[in-house]
Amino acid sequence: MSKTRFGSLDGIHEIKKKNVAGTTLISALLFVLIFIGFLFAVSKAAEGSVTEQRQSLSEAIDRAIIQCYVTEGRYPESFDYLKENYGIIYDDEMFRVDYVIFGSNMKPDVTIINLQ
Repeated sequence: MSKTRFGSLDGIHEIKKKNVAGTTLISALLFVLIFIGFLFAVSKAAEGSVTEQRQSLSEAIDRAIIQCYVTEGRYPESFDYLKENYGIIYDDEMFRVDYVIFGSNMKPDVTIINLQ
């Protein structure tokens, strides 16, 4: 091979091959870490979306219960009555609504359960 005033260039090729392998490994690990971070961020965003949907459903049901009481003078006798007459729409595969009536003059207890 070539000779320079510092010595032979044969060792430089071996050093470059070792660095390429190390750099490739570091790049692959960095890519995997970034990808895992991205998946974590997406899952957190989706989780926040479900929480927000649940909160919106809870507020809509409360508004409908109060509107029913104000307009009809009584609380709704069932959750189906609220859905039919006050336009409550929700994803029943994502949430379950537990609607418990204590009496016609007492506000019903509503519990929303996440199914997913």
